[in-house]
Amino acid sequence: MGTTTVSGEATDLSARLWDERALLGDLVTAAAEPDRTGQLLDRLRALRLEQDVLVHALAEQWGTDPETATLRSIERVAPVPWDLLLPEHLTALADLTAEVDALLPPGALRDTWDRISPRAR
Repeated sequence: MGTTTVSGEATDLSARLWDERALLGDLVTAAAEPDRTGQLLDRLRALRLEQDVLVHALAEQWGTDPETATLRSIERVAPVPWDLLLPEHLTALADLTAEVDALLPPGALRDTWDRISPRAR
């Protein structure tokens, strides 16, 4: 595919990563509110599915196996400027993930978090 498509999908992925960063920030502030936390986890799950589709499309375009693609794997092959932007997103996501990990108590919400947590990337 052409550069415009690659840039469009990369831009879409970056927007979804910004969305995830905002959601994780909301989870940090809502960790003591089970109803709100559950809603945010549902939104995070849906957002992660959107991201996975974009990651697989970009992996194919950037020369990585789409079947095994992760954010980390496309980060290693990302062209300019994504080679700088993706690591920035991943660092911020790791920091926010650690905050959520520290706040969520054991139980059903924690189990859901463990299944969809960005640390699995």
